[in-house]
Amino acid sequence: MIAATGLLLALAAAAPNPAPPDCPITFTDVAEAAGLRFVHDRGSTPSHRLPEMIGAGLAWLDYDNDGWMDLYVVQSGPLPPAKAERSRGRFFRNNRDGTFTDVTEKAGLRDAGYGMGAVAADYDNDGFVDLLVTGYRGNVLYHNNGDGTFTDVTARSGIRNPPWGTSAAWGDIDGDGYLDVFIGQYADDTRDKDLFCGDPATGVRDYCPPIMYDGTVSVLYRNNGNGTFTDVTREAGLGGALGKALGVLFVDIDLDGKPDIYVANDEVMNFLFHNLGNGKFEDISISSGTGFGLMGNPQGGMGLDAGDVDGDGLPDIVVANFEGETNEYYRNLGGGVFEDLSVSSGFGPPTVNYVKFGLNLVDVDNDGDLDAFVSNGHIYDRPHRQGSKAEQKPQLLWNDGKGHFRERGCGAPFQRELVGRGSAVADYDNDGDPDIAVSSSGGPLQLLRNDGVHGNWLGIQLLGRKSNRQGIGARLVAETASGRRITRFVEAGSSYLSSSDPRVLFGLADEKSVRKLTVYWPSGIVQVIENPPTGRYSTIEEAAAARP
Repeated sequence: MIAATGLLLALAAAAPNPAPPDCPITFTDVAEAAGLRFVHDRGSTPSHRLPEMIGAGLAWLDYDNDGWMDLYVVQSGPLPPAKAERSRGRFFRNNRDGTFTDVTEKAGLRDAGYGMGAVAADYDNDGFVDLLVTGYRGNVLYHNNGDGTFTDVTARSGIRNPPWGTSAAWGDIDGDGYLDVFIGQYADDTRDKDLFCGDPATGVRDYCPPIMYDGTVSVLYRNNGNGTFTDVTREAGLGGALGKALGVLFVDIDLDGKPDIYVANDEVMNFLFHNLGNGKFEDISISSGTGFGLMGNPQGGMGLDAGDVDGDGLPDIVVANFEGETNEYYRNLGGGVFEDLSVSSGFGPPTVNYVKFGLNLVDVDNDGDLDAFVSNGHIYDRPHRQGSKAEQKPQLLWNDGKGHFRERGCGAPFQRELVGRGSAVADYDNDGDPDIAVSSSGGPLQLLRNDGVHGNWLGIQLLGRKSNRQGIGARLVAETASGRRITRFVEAGSSYLSSSDPRVLFGLADEKSVRKLTVYWPSGIVQVIENPPTGRYSTIEEAAAARP
């Protein structure tokens, strides 16, 4: 989170004003009406501890296999965590009528730490989605028992409790059909009590900037296939990478079937680790062009996502950064090389004046092009920069289909200011358009329902056999009747401290049909489905062998 350069400030001043709310769609915050009553507690203390600035996130998951996405929301405070006054995340079951019911106690989700993030995946391939909750001074792994309850299996799983877990992501790094997990670690704050930041004349404390803290090593756990995990960070070649990880994801940058790892770090170089396929990764952060910003400097990286932004079939990477910095758009050129198009694409300039956290690539109007949702909110109660506020409005960056963006306002939520943090996408009402859940530091949960989308769509849920059960890491390519090719990727863990709907939603605009759908499974199997039904969700089961 570094100070803005003069050039970026000039970009902010020159950036066009947001377009009027001329969207063909409208987002409406329906959290209260839907029964999602939740207020985040950041555990504010007079000493202004660093963790108070960071949390928290949320995760969408279908825990009861009824075809409707349920929602887990991470809680943080108090700080330090107190056993007598347990902080509890909340778990809401989807009632399939637009409302939710709080089933936290019934489900047995009783984590009592200072929560940070959440990511859902079926790590043991038993057909029921499990939940990992990261936190300050402790992570918790919940196993889904298949009867509406979860069991804390952290101790026996081998996933230890490092100092500060942030974002996490699941991916099969070795192709054995079981999901491994990468858990981001933030700063070493052991000196926190000895640091003073604020007004020395009055003794009034403020939060110390993260640059005053040392970085740490994030952790890669290999799934042993028996419900346990082994820390393979060092043997994988990741043990020397000191960072301040806030956003992490698995992304197969070269489409070789082996998931790579990207890490958004705070004030130090971002990491891109290329999977060599033998349990080893190589650091290509610098050679790939994704380690630094356009000016060649490290930035305050928070949230991130990957997807085919420009329609060429390759996964591009986007990163949310601090105030005075643009959001980054790294276009994948192939061969492990990226081009920074943050400014020329219009993706970055509208975001300069905000502190950006949640970031989702999402086709909000179902036209087949990935737009971007950004959740904004400052880390300081009294921002240092003139004109800055703690509460900030979110942003929607509209893709013209060629990788060029402009900001558009799409409903009242884009005028409401909150201290935004995690964001996650799901079609919670199964109407064929993407909705967005947003957490806020010290504030209420939002559920932004997407209204007004028209046109055709195709929804896909994967069922792996040789691959992991959910098909996490798969690539899907839909070819429409007119010959257009739309590429989507299945991921578990992205944005900021959050996890989205694992189903794949193809927006088809006015296309009447999909001629064929090709699924590139993590196992290497390639499966072609002719004329899949549109306007509904369908399950595709992995075939026993590749089709010619």
